[in-house]
Formats: sequence, C-alpha cells, structure tokens
Amino acid sequence: MSEFLTLLRFGGTLLLVLLVFNFIILVHEWGHFLAARWRGLKVEKFQIWMGEPLWKRTWNGVQYGLGWLPLGGFVALPQMAPMEAIEGRTDPVGEVLPPIKPLDKILVAFAGPLFSAALALVFALLVSFFGKPQHPSDRTTTIGYKVPGMAAAQSELQPGDRILQIDGRKVSSFMGIHGSVAWAVASSQHNPIDFLVQRPGEPGERLVKVEASMSSDPDYVAWEAKSWWQKALGRPPLRRVGIGPELNWQIDKVIAGSPAEAAGLQVGDILTAMNGQKLYASANALELQAERSEGQAIALTYRRGDQEAQTSLIPRKPIAPKDLKASTGLGYKLADADTVVMDHPNPFQLVYAAGANTVSTLVALFSPKSEIKASHMNGPVGILHQYYNIIQSEHAFRLVLYFSVILNISLALFNLLPLPVLDGGHITLGFLEMIRGKAANLKVLEYLQLACVMMLLCFVVFVSLKDVGGLANGGGNGKPEEVKFGPSPAASPVLGPIKP
Repeated sequence: MSEFLTLLRFGGTLLLVLLVFNFIILVHEWGHFLAARWRGLKVEKFQIWMGEPLWKRTWNGVQYGLGWLPLGGFVALPQMAPMEAIEGRTDPVGEVLPPIKPLDKILVAFAGPLFSAALALVFALLVSFFGKPQHPSDRTTTIGYKVPGMAAAQSELQPGDRILQIDGRKVSSFMGIHGSVAWAVASSQHNPIDFLVQRPGEPGERLVKVEASMSSDPDYVAWEAKSWWQKALGRPPLRRVGIGPELNWQIDKVIAGSPAEAAGLQVGDILTAMNGQKLYASANALELQAERSEGQAIALTYRRGDQEAQTSLIPRKPIAPKDLKASTGLGYKLADADTVVMDHPNPFQLVYAAGANTVSTLVALFSPKSEIKASHMNGPVGILHQYYNIIQSEHAFRLVLYFSVILNISLALFNLLPLPVLDGGHITLGFLEMIRGKAANLKVLEYLQLACVMMLLCFVVFVSLKDVGGLANGGGNGKPEEVKFGPSPAASPVLGPIKP
C-alpha cells in the first residue's frame, strides 16, 4: 500500500511540474500568436512541444497540437522566415500569401519574450504578496568558516569578516541568484579574486586578494582524475574559495558513546568558541577541525541556557559507517527563532535581479576567462527536476512562484539571442531587412536555421546527459547507515565548570 501511495504521489507531483512548465511555454507562444493575429499574419499551427503531434485539432483554420518531444513549442507562421526544420512541412493549400513588413516580423518575434517577461512580473507580484522563504545564508555576507586545504585557508580572510564587494561588485547574501558571494566567486574572471571586507574591531575596510585557481580545489582535482564517461555524465565543480556563511547552530543530537557525550555536551547547547577563537558557524568549523584532529583535544566553550561552560572534546572515527573520518558525534539545527523568514521583495527589483543573473550567466558562459561552462547549464530535465524538488518542499507554493520568475526571465533573454532559429534571430533579420531594403535569401536562411537547430539540439542533448547524470549521482543508496561509536578510550577532561 505504501508503495502505491508513493507512486501516486510521484505521479501527482510530476503532473503538477508538467502543468507549470508547459504553462510557461504556452504563455510565451501565446505572445507570438496574438501578435501575429494583430498584424494580420497567417497562422497555420500552434503547438506545445516539438516533433510530430501526439494530439492535434484544427479550429478556425489553425492546427493546435501537442508534440512528442518535450522541448518548447512554436507558432507556425509561413510569412516569417522558413522554420520547417522545427515546425515540419506545411500541407500545400495553393494559397499565395502576401509578404509582410520587417516591422511585423520584429513585433511578432519580440512578443514571445515580452509575454514571458510579463508573466515573470505577474509571478514577482505574487512573490511580493505571499513572500519568499529566506534562509539565514540569504541574509548575511559574513564568513562563518574556512575549509582547510582550499584557497581561502591560505589567504588573509578570517571568520567574522563581512564581505562587502567581490571584484568590485557589491554582494548582499552568501547564497542566491544575484549579488551573492557564491555566484560572484563562481563567475569571477579574475585571479586573484579581490575581496573587500569589514573586519570586526577595525574601523576601515580591508582588501584581501585570494589566489583561487581551479587546480587548488580538491573537488576539481578529483574531477580531472575521472574517466571520460564519468565526465560525460557529470558536471565539473564551480569555482570556489572554501568559505561558508555565518550561521548560529545549536546542538540537536548527541550520539551515544560519541566524543561529544564524553565531553558532557547536551542537546540545546550552543557552541561559542573553539580553541579560544570565537565560532561564527560552529557546526561547520568544529566538524572540519574534528576531521583533522583525531585523538587530539579540542577546547570548546558553550552556552547552556544563561550559563557558560568549557570542556574539551577528542574526535575519533566511528565504527560505522567505516568510511567516515574522525568526528564529534553531534547533530545540529539552526538556533535562530526566525530561521526562515518571509521576504517580500519589490517585484520590479526581483525581475531585475533575475535578469541581471541571466545576463551575468550568459556573459560568463561566452567569456574565455570565466570558469562557467556549458556543462554547468541545466536542460529541460534539470529544470523539471528542480520544479519536482520544489513542489515537495515545505514552502512549495512560494518557491514555485519565485523559481518561475527566474525561469521566465531566462526564457525571455535566451530567446533574444541573435541566432536565426530563436526570436532574437527573427528580430535581427527584420532589422537587416529594413536596412538592406530586401529580405534575406531564403535558401541560405534555411541552411543557417538547420545548422542552428542541430547546434541547439546537440546542446540540449549535452546538458540533458549532465542532468540525467546528476539525477543518477544524487539518487542515494536508500536510508543512510546509522553512525555508531565504539567505547571511549578515556573520558574527555572538563576544563571548566558551568558558570553564570
């Protein structure tokens, strides 16, 4: 019975994903359709998805259909540039259609991206009204910890530094789509990367340069060692420097027989210092220290209620799972009462941020100095998977609205690229026709469009392989093995009693 309910839930969630995704495509194509009607163009087909139609019906002279290949959609307009490579051949009816003006071509082509942008604004208005869940990492640019062995660990960056700018670009969050530390580092075209920070106790600002070549990232070194087929189904890591956000963690679990239990730590305790240094992200900093401190005492200061105490903890490896490194045996949760708050962003600023992020991605993608590559892009499979995960989350409705803003703006801007098969290509051809006084050679244009179609299909297949590989690698192996510790060789010495 439980398997049936799981399958039913999967089917229902997938159906919701397809409805949302296809509604976005429908609105984009509806823009082309209405603009074509407005300008008096002949409309032959209106189809969602590509390929031969699985379903079709003719109404008022227009064939409406659903294709078999779940990629986009189209409105067949014979008076525009020939698009038989995508739309298929049209049944001859002997009708001679008059040529249309370049302005008509431009307006009809631009209407699709315009409707996508308008839908993004509608979604942004709903996000502004209902709110967007905001994690603590979306509300800080303060460094909480550094990862040993990575670029930041070799630099002057310190936990507690508040990052103001990266390579001259302002940052407002650690994670997120626009103005985030993570994206600024990933898309940086400089090495070293310039961090402008404000350090606690210092009156001015400090510029820190971080040497961040990809070869210094252990994950990238591991990626380079993979076989060709593993690379074909995987994505290389994005550029990182090895820093994480400031987060206020609270102990949520103490495993029986663990070093943490021997140290006297309890559920509800908040770690405040390690080896005499203030902790800005205790869970991350302590566990990273524990991995390389097996058998060595770590001095900890913690708060229990209104009182403070000191102890020491000696990390050791658990007996199960056997592949784990030395650890503390602690589980954590965020201590903030308002861990997730509802942000109500200005809808126009939200649309601008989504657009700026898309432009930044495209610029980085085509820049030879950037580490952002085509392999980092998501295809239809990846987008549908993101929607699938979002719909199952606690704040599904709000997150679907937010993600739809990003997707619609991305769809609008991507379609404005001046490739013959995209809307931007039609707009470019329309302006060229205005300048030259005559239309482009149809035969040449047909070959160009066929070449672009093949290029785009190859790109979709390429990123879809990455999407499928990501699903396979992220599938997991069922329920994780329970962490267990053997008998403690000796109790951890308590360095100081609880004190007010």
